[in-house]
Amino acid sequence: MKYINPHDLTPIMGQEEFRAHATDYAATMRRAMSDRSYLLPESSLRLPFDNELFEKSRLLAEKLSTPNLSYVVVVGIGGSYLGTKAVYEAMCGTIDGYGPSLPKMIFADTCSPEFLGDLTGIIVEEVASKDEIIIAVISKSGGTTETMVNASFLIDALEKKLGTINDRMVYITDEGSPLWHAGEKEGVQLLPIPKTVGGRFSVFSPVGVFPLLAVGIEADKLIQGAGEVVTECVERGAESDAFRVACDIVSQSRDGAVIFDLLLFHPELESFGKWYRQLFAESLGKDVTRDGVPTKHHIVPTASIGTTDLHSVEQLYLSDPALFARTIVRVNSSHWGHDLFSNERALLSLVPGVSGRAPCQIMEIIYRGVKEVYQKRGIRFSEIELPEISLQGIGALMQFEMCVVMYLAQLLDINAFDQPYVEEYKQAVRKNLGNTNE
Repeated sequence: MKYINPHDLTPIMGQEEFRAHATDYAATMRRAMSDRSYLLPESSLRLPFDNELFEKSRLLAEKLSTPNLSYVVVVGIGGSYLGTKAVYEAMCGTIDGYGPSLPKMIFADTCSPEFLGDLTGIIVEEVASKDEIIIAVISKSGGTTETMVNASFLIDALEKKLGTINDRMVYITDEGSPLWHAGEKEGVQLLPIPKTVGGRFSVFSPVGVFPLLAVGIEADKLIQGAGEVVTECVERGAESDAFRVACDIVSQSRDGAVIFDLLLFHPELESFGKWYRQLFAESLGKDVTRDGVPTKHHIVPTASIGTTDLHSVEQLYLSDPALFARTIVRVNSSHWGHDLFSNERALLSLVPGVSGRAPCQIMEIIYRGVKEVYQKRGIRFSEIELPEISLQGIGALMQFEMCVVMYLAQLLDINAFDQPYVEEYKQAVRKNLGNTNE
């Protein structure tokens, strides 16, 4: 993975203070890497090196992944599923559902009656025996409203056809949570999320590792890529690309940028964009410092897909370039070596220069055109190049973004690991659920 920023950005601190700040926080990150008790807020950095926790997921996936397994259903919302879906779609593609290979992963997130009805109908019709399905119910708190509703409806529908399916269910949650206690009572398999690891930082815990292993994806390679990035971020400190990106974002923000868009030049990374959006929004959307002093910053994360969104939101970006900063993510290699356009067709003549070029070559030309326009229009942009879309590369990219957020929160003097206003919404929902008069 390679980070490139062609712009000269003014350092946000004096050079010595800049380096000292990075060095101090890198020391905290180093302690988190070796913290077997997961006591520090940054303890998600420990996950790529926690072989014991990985083995719990691997052994359970091996136990439940029968030869007849057709579906792994992940029931969760937010950080309990976005990272897993990002990895799954990156590796299996966005049209995996139309292919013949099994098993497939299905995600049940928001509490939509139409979606839930369609999902339960398909699953009940398709699944003929218990060993064809695994249901992973994932909730860090163990009481997420949408997750508990979706899981209950799905389990009820399946048990009407198959009988009890407790032995095909896995609850992934904090030890001691309501869901954990329910699993102990019901005899359901349990996997823990370390208590200090928040949902948006949990993809390398059983939250992501177990479902990926269950469908046959080699999550150890994903974790290997993440571990390499953690080591680089900690060892290089102020020289690391993650800290450099954090400083670039602060500089761009102080220069007037508000929208920080991740332009992903690969449609199979669309769910990665949604994961990135949650990571940045929940981590950085704070209005007080760590000491409780009111503060304001304007960093709004968005995600776009190239080239689809060049035909939708690009008009907005180019019309007011001062408001935007972009990071373009792309794979710096050809997808296909063969020439898909070897046969002349009438439609090819409608676009001069297309004939004889493969899709990856066309995309490369579009990419160069986008960069030329950005330079001309004064759009702030940087690039992240991946050698290929691989498990190791996706693991590296996800861990990189998590390290960027941690460094960025330090520079902004805010807490990256809480989400008080999300909790406020959840409390309002629980209150209204308890009010039988409405």
